[in-house]
Amino acid sequence: MEDREIYKKDYDETFRDEQLKWFEERMDNLPESLQIDAATYTPNLKLTVKSLVQTLRRNTPGRTFSGYMATLFCIRKKLEEQGL
Repeated sequence: MEDREIYKKDYDETFRDEQLKWFEERMDNLPESLQIDAATYTPNLKLTVKSLVQTLRRNTPGRTFSGYMATLFCIRKKLEEQGL
């Protein structure tokens, strides 16, 4: 996904579930911390990802958490750049 396409009003449920599954499958291999971008750092990446995933899994139709999805996209992009 291109950086400019990160924020959307809503995400298709299937697309969202595919993204969340990617993180769930790699949870045990996540680094302890991550510098996501120049301005964003998380000292406990597993807790950050787990919290975002849980919130998005509980998301009900009609509720949008595009900021949470965007954060996961940024994390995934950084992790893939690092070879995960």
